Amino acid sequence: MQLSMNPKFPLDDVLLKQVKEPRTVKVPLYADSFWQINQNEFSMQVEGVGRFYACNGIDVEYAPAEDATQAMVELYLNGSVYGAILHQRNILPLHGSSFVWKGRGILLCGESGAGKSSLTAAFCMAGAEFLTDDVTPILFTGDVPEIMPLSDRIKLWNDSLSQLKQETNSLTAITPGFEKYYFPMQSRNLNFSLHQLFIIETADVTGIETEVLTGTKLFTSLRNEVYRWEYLNAMPETESYYLEKLLILSQKVETLKVKRPHAIPIEDMLNFLNKQIKTSKVAL
Repeated sequence: MQLSMNPKFPLDDVLLKQVKEPRTVKVPLYADSFWQINQNEFSMQVEGVGRFYACNGIDVEYAPAEDATQAMVELYLNGSVYGAILHQRNILPLHGSSFVWKGRGILLCGESGAGKSSLTAAFCMAGAEFLTDDVTPILFTGDVPEIMPLSDRIKLWNDSLSQLKQETNSLTAITPGFEKYYFPMQSRNLNFSLHQLFIIETADVTGIETEVLTGTKLFTSLRNEVYRWEYLNAMPETESYYLEKLLILSQKVETLKVKRPHAIPIEDMLNFLNKQIKTSKVAL
């Protein structure tokens, strides 16, 4: 077994163990060469990184590959494994980054490369309060959706850091040979209500285009933003629960689809979104 690691994990109450041989899912409802999943268990193998196992929303085991760095292991622990634990707990994870701006909880969703993290970092450097990066857990108090702020860093590419006028000298590279880094952030300790959601896409457009989503199109778009939705093929109970919560989201949260040009400065996108974000008289 590799030298002992001490990776970060977003949830303090998870029992995180480095082991020689992680447990396996013996009766998976879904299985391929990468994932094996049932309602309460999850396992994953990543070549060059390691093997992972999570169960019952509380236990995580990992065995790093021989040449894997702690940053590489953390990338998967804080992504795919974290998503599995949230699903096991019936905590709805959306694929997005979030912050508090103008007294409102703002969530930026979209595929990788849409600019979720860089825009969140830009807003926070302009005075917003950071909440989450990449994976955003949503809890419900009655029919009020709330963001759980469980992140303390944000993943940024070198070109984004350059636009944000940040140096990389003191930052940890996520994967050797790639210019993507963990950038430390200060997050709040309390949940915050989710008010507005933007689904950002890159497209062959000359300017920024928007569409207010409603009805079936809105519900489908929100469903597509659930982090690691494919896990739910083996988690029917969780999928049924989420469908109810997505209906609440579609009724309670204003959602705007934003198509942006492939090459647009972060500052221009920030200025555009700033004009779309409403102001709360009282921060919730």
